Amino acid sequence: MNHLQNQVSPYLLQHKNNPVEWYPWGELALNKAINEDKPIILSIGYAACHWCHVMEHESFENLEVAELMNANFVCIKVDREERPDIDLIYMDALHAMGLQGGWPLNVFLMPDQKPFYGGTYFPKANWMQLLNSIHNAFKEHKSELQKSADGFAANLHDTNLGLYPLNLEELSPIIPRSMELISKGLDPVFGGTHKSPKFPIPSLSLLLESIPDKLRNLGHVGELADLQLTKMALGGIFDQLGGGFSRYSVDSEWFCPHFEKMLYDNAQLIRVYALAYQRSHNALYREVLLQSIDFLNTELKGDNGLYYTALDADSEGVEGLFYVWTFDELNHLLPYAKHQAFYDAYSISKHGNWEHGYNILFKKEVYLNATFEKEFEVLKIARNQRVRPATDTKQLLSWNALLAVGLLDAANVLEDDAILQDALRLVTHISQVLTDSKTNLFFHQATFANQPIMAFLDDLAAWGLALMKSYQVTGSSSYLAKAEQLFLYITIHHSNQQVFYNFHSSLNDQLIAPKFELVDSVCPSSNSMLCEFLMWLGFFNNDPAKTILAKDMLAAVLEQAQANPIYFANWLRIYSEWMENPRAIVKYNPQSTSKDQLKELNALCVPVENQSYRFMVCIGDRCLAPCDDINSLKAQLDAI
Repeated sequence: MNHLQNQVSPYLLQHKNNPVEWYPWGELALNKAINEDKPIILSIGYAACHWCHVMEHESFENLEVAELMNANFVCIKVDREERPDIDLIYMDALHAMGLQGGWPLNVFLMPDQKPFYGGTYFPKANWMQLLNSIHNAFKEHKSELQKSADGFAANLHDTNLGLYPLNLEELSPIIPRSMELISKGLDPVFGGTHKSPKFPIPSLSLLLESIPDKLRNLGHVGELADLQLTKMALGGIFDQLGGGFSRYSVDSEWFCPHFEKMLYDNAQLIRVYALAYQRSHNALYREVLLQSIDFLNTELKGDNGLYYTALDADSEGVEGLFYVWTFDELNHLLPYAKHQAFYDAYSISKHGNWEHGYNILFKKEVYLNATFEKEFEVLKIARNQRVRPATDTKQLLSWNALLAVGLLDAANVLEDDAILQDALRLVTHISQVLTDSKTNLFFHQATFANQPIMAFLDDLAAWGLALMKSYQVTGSSSYLAKAEQLFLYITIHHSNQQVFYNFHSSLNDQLIAPKFELVDSVCPSSNSMLCEFLMWLGFFNNDPAKTILAKDMLAAVLEQAQANPIYFANWLRIYSEWMENPRAIVKYNPQSTSKDQLKELNALCVPVENQSYRFMVCIGDRCLAPCDDINSLKAQLDAI
């Protein structure tokens, strides 16, 4: 048994019986590398990662490979979801080496933690050859390796961000041009980005949902947005039977998923489909939204009210086995002669529509799953008797906060009080489990091994947005008070001399380089979420200093955002909503006005406690004179 047996990460515990002498990241392993003058193998993955399992089985469970690793290296295992700061640094290092990233991420470090070579998945023979090559190079050419590592480490420092900020007040409209560029990067047949594998990028979908109607025809981005959401809803990437989305599709059609299901994807896609349903009243979107919420509550909700991070791709050692069906299995449960419409609707073939004779439930045309409710009830009973994929039981602040935002939007759109109460309870559970009001500390995850891991910037920024959304819904000043404490904490532990904020907390162990996360990928970047949090907090508390901080961040990033709008989509949405296409926001006194009275208004209506006025209309971060009757309010909105 190695040094992982006392960890809490399910990913690390998966490796506790490997013959490799794995260490968790920490002083014990790092000091061992220095004292014994050995290079470090840093291997990063996560519990639901299929190729991580493959490499473990082929190499890390193999005695011959383990002996080679143990003799010549200090071997460190890291759960990328437990320590995203470490993953961020060494994934950037891999990219700096000109190599493609992914997981498992295997990076070779000098004893001082500086990287000099790396890769992702290696077959056993390639891995052993590489181990021997690295060992020989370290013995015979250590100084050259150190020089290379010093260079990579120096380039990891984000020191030149935001040096040439744009003047936001003098910018010509940039959203129309961004829509044209985005449309060129989207698949006109199946939606989403052109390439495969195809990942949902919720920040991009949210940008396309947020733009005014007049911009939806530019480059046909509105049609392309709906095309993606419809194809994803029909595809194998969506679990037609149990609800919820897999992490990505291995093909361009959204047909074959990589079967792992992540909380962060589903949390954000709940919000996407809620807003898309609000705009379109498309019944398919509503069904996907409700099935996804049901999946999360059924499969990923813990006893403490927080949600787990993921379901594994594999069960019984086979990728996707829990989700797929042979024709004979289906025919036994649902005889073809009586259920031919079901077989046709879900593209079921006698020889399988996927590999090894298996079928993935996949719709080529729009059907509501409710149409086949009886068939699905039979299949659910049968599937629930199978060996289930493992659950990664980590509970992370950032992903739970993203879910709270999604559920609050879903509750608003569906006018569903049960979902609203669930969302507000989730916010309460986050506050109780992942924050400490006495010490004003914020934790990255609910459980820990030796000492708590302090929250990272994405945790804090997402939590800030959950507080802002809770305030929008309830008008309770308690959320604003929590948000002000949060802002102070971020200022103390994440700020620096630049306009952006450190991902890594000053309370955690220090790494070889500070990182400022800017790119919006499958999750919005921590700095873009923080920017939006500052916009809202400044707006609600009438605090222009915070709004100025947010605008400075936008000014510093917009040049990059215009050049690559798909991967700066969250930044562009914030800029559009607050600067270029600002929304009408009505602050109202809930003591004298009900929500029902405001339903007919084409504006976001936010209750505000203890205000002397009844209504105040704001456009972006600029507000008009207060008014005290509904007709005056309507006149102001009509004039706008």
